[in-house]
Amino acid sequence: MSHRLATPLLASSLLTGVPLAAAWPVAAQAEGPDTPAPGLHALSVAVPAALGPPKEVSVLADLPTVKIVAITLRGGTTLPEHKAAVPVTIAVAHGAATLHVAGSTAPLRAGSFVVLDANTVHAVVPDNADPVTVLVHHHKGAGQ
Repeated sequence: MSHRLATPLLASSLLTGVPLAAAWPVAAQAEGPDTPAPGLHALSVAVPAALGPPKEVSVLADLPTVKIVAITLRGGTTLPEHKAAVPVTIAVAHGAATLHVAGSTAPLRAGSFVVLDANTVHAVVPDNADPVTVLVHHHKGAGQ
């Protein structure tokens, strides 16, 4: 299977919470529905509970080329200005927020994502008090 097909399936699984095996073609499930294809790292993100800590961070995957972190913000808790030493992709799995970068803003909604260059100062502000979960992909390069 080409990466052109695998990438949308993975993104769809991450953003909808549907297990990747359910979206994966039958041919890829030859070993059984619970056996992922070699090189496939199936992930899912649960709908966040309304109650819980103001900020909850979970590492979903830490692979040679990417680290994927789920950050849930509750009760209007913001992710204050910070930067990452590597390029990052920020996608919203649940809820809605606004990304602040250098005096500009960009809406973050389920199904949308942004890519930030390394060392770009940014903040994430939930649009309301409902929980919001963002997925942050830290791009590590080609396993370097």
